[in-house]
This record gives sequence, structure tokens and C-alpha cells, in this order.
Amino acid sequence: MKNYRCVEMEVHPEEILEYMHRDIEEGDYIEVYFGRVHVEGTVILASEGFFRVDTNNDLFGTLEFEASSIIDDLIELVHIKEDYKEKIILRVK
Repeated sequence: MKNYRCVEMEVHPEEILEYMHRDIEEGDYIEVYFGRVHVEGTVILASEGFFRVDTNNDLFGTLEFEASSIIDDLIELVHIKEDYKEKIILRVK
């Protein structure tokens, strides 16, 4: 188990979208909860709000999504940088 600092905040969905564009990079681990589903895994591509995530699951494989397309259903984002120094949890207000 990794030791990292955990930061939790309640923010507006637009702030989560801005965070995703600005701070999520390839190699980071994310969990994105929206609607009745979620995507989790290692980011293998992050480009202007488009994300390709390796789920590390043979059944699901690689999933792709555009952050702006899920903003209305967004519930929570969990983000762990590749260096595992910090875990960010952003929940929708």
C-alpha cells in the first residue's frame, strides 16, 4: 500500500473539468464516477480533455471518454499522480 497525502474537496463540476484538463497526465491513476458507471485505471493518453484509460482488466480493456461529455452526470473524480505522493478526491457539490 502506498503512503500518500489525501486531499478531499467538494467543488462545482466545471472545476473538476478544469482540473482534469490541467492536472491529469499520462501515467496517472484515475477513477471517474458519472451517472451509474465509473471508469478507473491508468491514463495512457490525456489530450485536451480526451482520456484513454487502461482499466487493467481483460474484460474492459481500454476505455476512452471526453471529459466535457460527462460533465452533466459527473459525481466524483479520484486522482493519484504517477509518483503516488498525493491522492486528490473531488466531489460535486
